[in-house]
Amino acid sequence: MKSKKWWIVLWLLAFFAGSVMFAGGVMLERWRSEQIDFYNAGITAHQAGNTEQAVEMFDRSLNAYQRALQARWLERFVYPRPNTELAARASFHKGMALIMAQQAEPAVAALVLSLRLNPGAGRAYYADDAARLNELALVVKYNLELLFNQRPDLAQSQGAGRRPGDGSGQPQRVPGQNPGSMPGPGNRDDL
Repeated sequence: MKSKKWWIVLWLLAFFAGSVMFAGGVMLERWRSEQIDFYNAGITAHQAGNTEQAVEMFDRSLNAYQRALQARWLERFVYPRPNTELAARASFHKGMALIMAQQAEPAVAALVLSLRLNPGAGRAYYADDAARLNELALVVKYNLELLFNQRPDLAQSQGAGRRPGDGSGQPQRVPGQNPGSMPGPGNRDDL
């Protein structure tokens, strides 16, 4: 009689564990990333020329990224990690939308945030990822330098030319002095 109770207890534990795993699988199957959804909505609005809505959607994507970083341990265990590369892309596209809206100061802040999130290939595990991250960082730097070239006052406000020293050596290059040797399509002085 005792062994029969153990089998019932084991069967109930297995049933409970299976039910929990099944419920978790259903939750994961139905889970959607707010970060990705808002990013996609921002790209759609940006392509349609609606810069205000694009900036709002990119902001929401970045906020979803920050919320996911501060999630409780169970949520971090069950759900996928927030995507830092996508957050860097959202910040970059937000900066470009702000440039289109003639809002240079917030555009600089968005581009700098993009570079903070993705400084280049240093955080990549695979060569393909490294090349992609490095390319994105170079595009952000190039656009930031073009913006500094058009608005030197913004370059000065970012701390360029404030290097302490004894006066010897080469002067520090101010952002915007040389935006790069490979311009994109169009006029290199025009954003």
